[in-house]
Amino acid sequence: MARIVPSDIARLELAGANRHEIETLRLLQARLPDSYTVFHAVHWTREWPSETVFGELDFVVVNRAGKALLIEQKDGTLEETEDGLIAHYADRSKSVVDQVHRALDNVRDKFRRTQGGRAIDLDYLIYCPAHRLVGINAAALDPSRVVDAADRARLPERIEACLGPGDPDREAWAETVRGFLRQSFEVVPDIHAHVTGQGKAFTRLSGGLVRLLGGLEMDPLRLRIYGTAGSGKTQIARHFFEDALRRGRRPLLVCFNRPLSERLKVVVRPGGLVVTFNGLCARFLEERGQRLDFDQMKRDLRFWEKVSERVIAQAVPDHWKFDTLIVDEGQDFEPVWADILGLFFREPHDVLWLEDPDQNLRDQRPVVLPGFVGYRARANYRSPQSIARFILRTLPFEFEAVNELPGLGVGVTQYDAPGEQPRLVAKVIGDLLGRGFSHSQIVVLTTLHVVTPGAPRSMLDGPARLGNYRLRRFTGEYDLLGNQLTTPGQITFDSVGRFKGQESPAVILVDVDPDPQDQEKADRLLFAGMSRATARLELVMRAGNPLNRRFVDP
Repeated sequence: MARIVPSDIARLELAGANRHEIETLRLLQARLPDSYTVFHAVHWTREWPSETVFGELDFVVVNRAGKALLIEQKDGTLEETEDGLIAHYADRSKSVVDQVHRALDNVRDKFRRTQGGRAIDLDYLIYCPAHRLVGINAAALDPSRVVDAADRARLPERIEACLGPGDPDREAWAETVRGFLRQSFEVVPDIHAHVTGQGKAFTRLSGGLVRLLGGLEMDPLRLRIYGTAGSGKTQIARHFFEDALRRGRRPLLVCFNRPLSERLKVVVRPGGLVVTFNGLCARFLEERGQRLDFDQMKRDLRFWEKVSERVIAQAVPDHWKFDTLIVDEGQDFEPVWADILGLFFREPHDVLWLEDPDQNLRDQRPVVLPGFVGYRARANYRSPQSIARFILRTLPFEFEAVNELPGLGVGVTQYDAPGEQPRLVAKVIGDLLGRGFSHSQIVVLTTLHVVTPGAPRSMLDGPARLGNYRLRRFTGEYDLLGNQLTTPGQITFDSVGRFKGQESPAVILVDVDPDPQDQEKADRLLFAGMSRATARLELVMRAGNPLNRRFVDP
């Protein structure tokens, strides 16, 4: 089975991506052997059709020796003319041969520029699954480089005939080619996937912010990005971390959210540190011989405040010094934390501060960062059109919906009493499974707190099951290595606050009963939860709350 990059076929299919391209991906994944890697552009690149080298490419297949095959897929009827094969679009017509050769030239030129003059071994195929060519010579095409409707079932065999399996002794060169394509396709390890062993999942990188960073000339860097949900803040944090390592620097990436930091640790290379702010303080003090008694957290509300005071009282040795700081979820940071982080840095050092005031769930005052350049990123790449329109219509937040996928819309289920929710949520889960979602693609999020002493609790925070489905939730405990322990289960259950910074194809938001006395905070909480969904959003809400009329009225 071939490796597909990025690895999000099911998510794309659920969200309504091009059906013909999805069919081709599944064919190549199933029929090509594991010595091949298939890169696909699918839909993200459509945002930049005039800037992206691969704006009109569909697939690039690489064998284990680094030889690559560009595949241009043309769906629908084509016109065979004296000037060649012509593809007609709504606003223009294009020569297929000219498109392919222009793409080949661009790829080869870019590879030489980025790889010190070395050349890529690159061939091509034109795939026309719905068109049978009559006069192939008149269409100015090499018959060995065309797969039409009559031969569509043999596409994998034709690819193998063009590429061959490749020499496994050239694996190092093959990885160079794959790395070039990952960068050109703006593909990165998927922070939101559970990544284990050697099988990393990859996803598209939101291109606007990475281009911004690549074009800045600021030494030292002092950049504060206000990025809306889905703008790619966490992907940018990872990208900047990796870039610092490439430049021989030692980065520190600090999150507020523990689950997010655990995901990030898996997908970045060693050489720096990824940690929460509290985790940084704890690790530092423990190395200094001051082991913390975490049982006190439940009894002392000033536990972490006292820990911070102990850190300030310590001298920071050189091996605890960094020269690049990346802060993700900066809206949740307390103002004093920025000063404490400054103790861990050499001069000069770069700082990238990422935050979204619209997702400030802790009512924190903005951290003052003198001398920083600010940038507002309002493009939401995560939410498909149907979900984005719903959010824009019902909540007082503004962003640019740039994800072109239609998505599967928003469902609203109402309850009269909170105790009705377990039965209703179980029904919603069953409906989602019936639509093709897997258990791992469904997340149930409560707007209330979980594992927080004294806080209001969800009706779903007690039972181990919802109908026929076992819930997987954080127990509030940690193993000897500090990893969070979860109960065994099929469906993830968590709070919006803990899940912030992550995403899931299907999100079921429960306990939607916002406090009308604090509408601003309720809206931020709903925005954070609703913007986690990448294909389908379900709301389970109390019918009697007047604020909920926004979600059910046309």
